Amino acid sequence: MPLEYLKQLRRRFFAWRDISALIRQLAHHVRGMPEPSESMALRRLLILPSDPWTLVGAKGDEAMMQAVVGRLRQYSSDLQVGVITATPVAHAAAGQLGFVSVPAWDCSLGEVASQIEAFHPDAMVVLGADVLDGYYNPVTTSRMLLMADAAARHGVRVSILGFSFNNRPNSLVKPVFEGLSKRMAINVRDRVSFDRFRAFCNAPCRLVADSAFMLEADFSGDTVQAVERWSTSRRAAGDVILGFNMHPMLFRHASSAQINALVGSAVSALRAVAQRRRVSVLLLSHDYRGHDGDDVCLAPIALALADELGPQLNYPTTQFSAAQLKAMASFTDGVVTGRMHLAIATLGMGRPVAALTYQDKFQGLFAHFEYPERFLLTPAAAAQASSLTAMVEEFVDRLPELTKCVRDHLPAVREASFLNLERVLPSNAVA
Repeated sequence: MPLEYLKQLRRRFFAWRDISALIRQLAHHVRGMPEPSESMALRRLLILPSDPWTLVGAKGDEAMMQAVVGRLRQYSSDLQVGVITATPVAHAAAGQLGFVSVPAWDCSLGEVASQIEAFHPDAMVVLGADVLDGYYNPVTTSRMLLMADAAARHGVRVSILGFSFNNRPNSLVKPVFEGLSKRMAINVRDRVSFDRFRAFCNAPCRLVADSAFMLEADFSGDTVQAVERWSTSRRAAGDVILGFNMHPMLFRHASSAQINALVGSAVSALRAVAQRRRVSVLLLSHDYRGHDGDDVCLAPIALALADELGPQLNYPTTQFSAAQLKAMASFTDGVVTGRMHLAIATLGMGRPVAALTYQDKFQGLFAHFEYPERFLLTPAAAAQASSLTAMVEEFVDRLPELTKCVRDHLPAVREASFLNLERVLPSNAVA
């Protein structure tokens, strides 16, 4: 047998072993016991993030957390919020967000249940994001689901926020989904993912839109306001403001050659578009996680174009909150992005997007808006300057009609986003 195939079998065996151990832990501690009655109040909320190690390194996770907390505080102004963390970095980030850190990630499921009981939440939300299909790590997926299951079986109202589901889900997570408490709400954030999930397993689910559509933009901060002034001045000079984002995770475990190809393609495309159209470019970083972060691509792009574009180029290097990034998306006329939640922030401000896709993540998002899929570009195509240039030029040329499309569909998408919280709202509230 080929060595790589044997390695895959070995990884799958160890993942199966670890997931089986988690299921046995939960069965020992809570499954088989009668589930207690639920509190109908909303005083304490517990968040289970998809990244308990950095918490806010990916702005998408922060957007979902802040969107949910902001919305729920409309019903419970004194809501106390806890978040499950795995590292001192995440513990500190929780404090900066005003949340209580609950360091339960590395515990046994019995200890998790004890820590959840100690925080005494009325409700819990799980940030499914793009990790619940098991593509990255089926053990992490299973741990998240079983932690939430433990909470539900202790009387906590649990909602798995709308997540995406790719076309290669890991079969090891199927029995985990199908064994979850029926009290849990499983929300899937787009029609494509919804259909895939229903074909994958028998767990009940509901179609929603991403919870980050509920996030309110934050226009505060000196750098945010400086970007707004730059945008206003460039638009007064006759330019279209084009947001642009690219990152190394477009390729899984991207090599230096793949990153260089993406950067070179972006430089060529943005140079060509700026020469042929009245365009100013705002480079937007939406992920600050080191070697996986957006600046790995954006910094060399900025360096290559700075002299040529001069005042037509803006690359703010401050680390912004998700709400501030949503505000900055509104300063553009449209954004080309490889990050799902930067696309959501942009669409949420009524601006169109073009997407550099990975993991089949964007098709379902576009379907919510009946938006043309010709503005989806694969990573391989994004690394080819001719393909990227052609898409960006057409995107700029069609901005008026694409803007109308987004704004016509946005109210219904926001309503679908609110559905994420029906399960966790107090009994007398309406989403």
